[in-house]
Amino acid sequence: MLAHQAEGLRGCTLFAFANGPVNSDAIAALAPTDLRLISSPENVGLGRGLNAVMDAAAAQGFTHVMLLDQDSEPPAGILETLTERSLALERQGDMIAVLAPRLVPPQEGFYKQIRYEWRGKTGAGGLAAVDFAPTSGSLVSVAAYQAIGPFRDDFFIAGIDVEWGFRAWDRGWGSYVATDLTVPHRWGESVGQDELSKPQILRHTPIRNYYYARNVIAAARLRHVPLGWRIKSCAGLVAQISLLALKGPPGSLRPVRAGIIDGFRGRLGPAPAGVA
Repeated sequence: MLAHQAEGLRGCTLFAFANGPVNSDAIAALAPTDLRLISSPENVGLGRGLNAVMDAAAAQGFTHVMLLDQDSEPPAGILETLTERSLALERQGDMIAVLAPRLVPPQEGFYKQIRYEWRGKTGAGGLAAVDFAPTSGSLVSVAAYQAIGPFRDDFFIAGIDVEWGFRAWDRGWGSYVATDLTVPHRWGESVGQDELSKPQILRHTPIRNYYYARNVIAAARLRHVPLGWRIKSCAGLVAQISLLALKGPPGSLRPVRAGIIDGFRGRLGPAPAGVA
């Protein structure tokens, strides 16, 4: 996957954050890019990695950064296309925090399709406003990032893009999707063909479900998150808990229960030992 990603970014400057130990083969796979490696000896979470990349790019004078998970495959030229469109919108006076392609499942693996939270109708050229853009593939304005503030590293992994997107809108910066541009992305875990309809909550690992439950509660407590989203996300959490209770393996509710308690207590950061 890294080799496919690097091929799509051939010749581009790539700030790669190695979140924990990484083997030499993984680094070698990124050779087609102009690699700037940032390493952490242990997993410090997605939020801190994103901030490290944004800060490093800003320090070297870049004005826009396309964020990528390791399991996305950007096609050649998409960085340039997103940048040209974002700059054109900015010249019109639009305050663009994020311009993102539409993420689609790869042909293999039976991954889930990401659902977007649209804000009104699609505009000219396939441009559509969204409450928040999924992190991977999104072109982030450095000026917006500096005005809005860093990603929540205490969320660790889940819901980081959700919170930042709502914070951006609250401060006058918009998130948009170019619906005519697509990037294959592996959301969650793959399943067999006979489990294609399997809900995401049943695909995720116990530790991922802990972060999901905790950060839904943590985000719902924030002033800049709209009331409608708070109600919707908490209702969704209740529905997911019901699915786990009915169809999950023994003990699957324990990390979710721990996450909800920690969310109300405001205990964020890495999950406590033994939560899974």
